[in-house]
Amino acid sequence: MNVNDIMVSPAITITANSTVEDAAQLMLERGISCLPVLDDKEELVGILTHTDFGFHRKFLPMSDHLYTLMGSWVKPETLQEVARAVSSKKISEVMSHPVITVNEDDPIAKIADLMIRRNINRIPVMRGKQLIGIVTKHDFVKLMVA
Repeated sequence: MNVNDIMVSPAITITANSTVEDAAQLMLERGISCLPVLDDKEELVGILTHTDFGFHRKFLPMSDHLYTLMGSWVKPETLQEVARAVSSKKISEVMSHPVITVNEDDPIAKIADLMIRRNINRIPVMRGKQLIGIVTKHDFVKLMVA
């Protein structure tokens, strides 16, 4: 079985010059947690996941509840204010890059190994330089019900 047997295609994408607000809105509308990022030539230049800019609750010894927003510690009282400021940032400022990818004809064992070894949950699928889909850990559940 190959990657193209379990990938989701087409992948929902966003451009590098879009804003964090654009990405958050698209993720909410589509019920997804990841967006491959394309440049003006529609080439893959990064990947954005909800954890790149999302709210994270941290419990630190001997501290109040804190959150992180784009890697910065934020107190609950200032969360809304900081979120508004962050929403105008460009995707190119917060995306992860370079991106680990697989080819459409790679065996699924390769992608499973990559996800485990690199501790990643999503991998874009390429045909040459063209993004054609994405595989997430969730897609492996399909193997159990197929």
